[in-house]
Amino acid sequence: MALNSALVRVPGTGEISLAPPGTPEPPDAATPLSAAWRGLGLSTRDGVTLARKVEKEGTEHWQQITPARFIYKSQELTVKSAFQETKAAVLDAYFGGLTFTETAAGSKKYRAEISSIPKDDVRALCVDWIDRISATEIYHHRLFIPRADVSETDDAQWSGQQEARWGMTFVALAPVGGSTVLAAWLTDDPAVIDTTTTTPAPAASGNTSRTGASA
Repeated sequence: MALNSALVRVPGTGEISLAPPGTPEPPDAATPLSAAWRGLGLSTRDGVTLARKVEKEGTEHWQQITPARFIYKSQELTVKSAFQETKAAVLDAYFGGLTFTETAAGSKKYRAEISSIPKDDVRALCVDWIDRISATEIYHHRLFIPRADVSETDDAQWSGQQEARWGMTFVALAPVGGSTVLAAWLTDDPAVIDTTTTTPAPAASGNTSRTGASA
């Protein structure tokens, strides 16, 4: 067994941020995001749920019941969270491009229209989380999705019993320009490097004779 409690990671804090599509990938996991990014702020204690679903179907045969190979039908990578701040960036994403404007200059009264026609609202997305093990051992993780859209919204219940919550599921969209990169994971955590991989010894060269063979 290879048990190592020092490699247990706890995402103690983090945030989801959105930016216009085409925003470049951040240089690393620790550098603050540029001004193009808007953080969605506080979320519930459940944090973020990352899900990957690959649907595949085995081939069927007359001569055997075991599939010879799989045919891939779909792949889905989703990021889900429930946000607690009722602000422009959150409402904009929840309603697919909702924008409030002042009804009259200086009035401090605002109005937004919810369209009867849904439309795509593609964004770049970053999920940041940090594990602070000690004052000197701090690891940053950043999941960057170049193209994402809200695939599902949770019901928003307004009551005096809890804060307003805006639950959203973002789905990664296919890359453009011939790229195959659906998402990129950036980190400064050395635990992600596989140190157990060994290089196989090269095969012996030249002819070998059988033991006991005559000259």
